[in-house]
Amino acid sequence: MTQFGSQGDLAMKSPVFPGRSLLSATFDRDIMRLSDRGGASGLIGDRWSDVCAERMAAWPGTTVRVLEGREIRVIRIVRLDDVPAIAHTASRHKLQNPDFIVVGSDARGQIIFSVDAKFSIETAGASQVSGESLQSLLEIGPIITESVGEVSDDVTVEDGIFLAPDYSLTHYVMGRRRGYRSLSVNMAQIALLPLTATGLLKPVEGSSLIPLFAGIDQLDMESRQSVLLAQYYFRLVRAGIGCWYDQTGSLLVPKVKPTLDLDQVRQEAEGLAKDAVSGWEVIQRWDSVAESVRSQRDLVNKMTAVPIVNRELREQLEKAALAASVTPPSLNKVRRRIGSWFRDQLIEDFGPIMPPVSNFSDVLQQLGRRARELHPDLERMTAEIISAMLQEMREDNSETTRSGPS
Repeated sequence: MTQFGSQGDLAMKSPVFPGRSLLSATFDRDIMRLSDRGGASGLIGDRWSDVCAERMAAWPGTTVRVLEGREIRVIRIVRLDDVPAIAHTASRHKLQNPDFIVVGSDARGQIIFSVDAKFSIETAGASQVSGESLQSLLEIGPIITESVGEVSDDVTVEDGIFLAPDYSLTHYVMGRRRGYRSLSVNMAQIALLPLTATGLLKPVEGSSLIPLFAGIDQLDMESRQSVLLAQYYFRLVRAGIGCWYDQTGSLLVPKVKPTLDLDQVRQEAEGLAKDAVSGWEVIQRWDSVAESVRSQRDLVNKMTAVPIVNRELREQLEKAALAASVTPPSLNKVRRRIGSWFRDQLIEDFGPIMPPVSNFSDVLQQLGRRARELHPDLERMTAEIISAMLQEMREDNSETTRSGPS
């Protein structure tokens, strides 16, 4: 029987939860790990950014009380997180990339500041919305300034804020000052937005399976209104989806996920749910089933790994970069490009190799034999790939020079 304590969902106790409480289950490392195999954290973060964008769409032309209670007349909102080129450019310059930029004014004149959507407020860092970081971002060139639009010559760049969901876990974290899951930013930098479980998760792929897992735990309808509880069950759903990806994905092309089929996921979950005492037990069973395919995939990865020593590849790369007068790309990028070519040759002969594979030992031996046959071509292709990547770096540097500040 699930019970609410005096603190609401934070105090929910039940044997169906890992650690026997909803709070423990929320921070459970295995749930986090498995659910993120199904993309849970990214989906929740992206959805929260969308919720914040929807709320902020009403700000232009109004006065909002932010930045330690100051009244800011909002001129416009610029969303950055849905422009991949901006994120790429900021990353290349090792700069923070906030989700939004606000252009507004107050009694002192025109101001500009960052806003970052943080569903998990404990991950917030002051530098992410600092005026200094924003100033550096604005200085990288037209790719940012054209998105921001015209501002006055005397605009003041201010420290910004975080938008966090107004629910029990946010308040729990805000009340902590030390240790794991504690808050590291000033409370004045946080603005809370109201949120419902449906408003957060209904549009997100996989949320339709939440009732299946909640039903296994026999929760009443009142308890399902909790954002914290809905988040827990969404993580179970995405953990199941992650296991399904692992079960059904190619052994030879591991980074390409199969097209998600929620009906298949539902059927697999219902089959594993027979005699299960909790939704979490279903996931544990599923993880065990998927692990055998993961082990096969790991063996294929080892068999098809590029047989090049990093030290030798680094020396070859640095020598070629010096001759071309270009800063070399990272060793990992070069190795991934070579590995992609190497694996493509194997895919031509074997296909993607989809599980289940009944004669796996034979297939593994054939892969190893073909991989060894490719070794004589590897030296030539490595030189060609390095040359092509250095040319890309040269062109990229030229483009950066053209788009940078005059």
